[in-house]
Amino acid sequence: MTRILTACLLIPLSASAQTLAESIRALIDEYENSVRANTQKIIAATSEEERASFRASVPSAAPCAEKVLRLIEASPDDPGGAAGVAWLVTQAGGLPQGARALEMLGTTHVRSAGIAAAVKALEHQPSALALPLLKTLRERNPHPEEQAAAAYATGVHHFRRYENAASEEERAAAKEEAMAAFQEVAARHAGVSIQGFPLADQAGRMLFELGNLSVGDPAPAIEGADLDGGAFTLKDHLGKHVVLVFWGGWCHACHGVMPQVNEFSREHQEKAVVLGINTDIPAEARKAMSDFQISFRNWSDGATSGPITSMFNLRGFPTIHLIGPDGRIVLKNTPLAAIREPLARH
Repeated sequence: MTRILTACLLIPLSASAQTLAESIRALIDEYENSVRANTQKIIAATSEEERASFRASVPSAAPCAEKVLRLIEASPDDPGGAAGVAWLVTQAGGLPQGARALEMLGTTHVRSAGIAAAVKALEHQPSALALPLLKTLRERNPHPEEQAAAAYATGVHHFRRYENAASEEERAAAKEEAMAAFQEVAARHAGVSIQGFPLADQAGRMLFELGNLSVGDPAPAIEGADLDGGAFTLKDHLGKHVVLVFWGGWCHACHGVMPQVNEFSREHQEKAVVLGINTDIPAEARKAMSDFQISFRNWSDGATSGPITSMFNLRGFPTIHLIGPDGRIVLKNTPLAAIREPLARH
């Protein structure tokens, strides 16, 4: 009799969770389908004026975010709300609803499964907000995916502390904490993938960067070819400063930077060599090189996952590094303006 009553009690709870999850998914699908439909209109537009009008009418995430938040808050104990919290954090982070979902990660949903993507997204939040929240999640969330995500994001925050440290003591402490977090992911969570990407692989790349790609370390040996098949290496330019520019025609942020890089290359050709690592597929690379009138030599890496780009563990485009005449890294992830000072000293 007791077993029958227990089973009867469990059925509505399960149904309720499923109903909340389905309701949230329906709202998100409706919004995302509207965005896709608008994107198709932009692609199909026959004039720049028409494209501009569709770009100006991209559906806002705010109405969807508000509806999702209301559903979650109406059933705060329902595990079906976890998917909504994750969506709000990852896709509506700049909205008030996203900020409210961040609070939920540390309170009503701190023990939830299905929030790993949102937990990992904390790597993009300010450290003062993210680190206490990640500590709480690591202490209280029992699920392997969320534990892995929290450890990884913690490592990213300490990695940034390491790169921006004002003293050698702070730098050493931050490096130790970052390495411990990434090693935990690699050792304990090798089977965890988030949004299709194995987290241990990402942690391994971060460990490689900590050990081999810091300012003062020798730059990795770059060997490759340009679009015409001409082979060349980074070592060919020992004795001069080398500005490495990772870019692609696909990258909208690169569009405003590449003309500046061209100008920089011409202005500083006596003191520095500018070399590009182009991440377009070859057919698109030729168009990009022509569109931006690229005046310096480029390795053709073929993709953002190409061998040269992968070796440098990039997290955004364009990315600019300065390599010294001795082949060591002088500046990482730097704006062009910051390169002028070390060049002026030589």
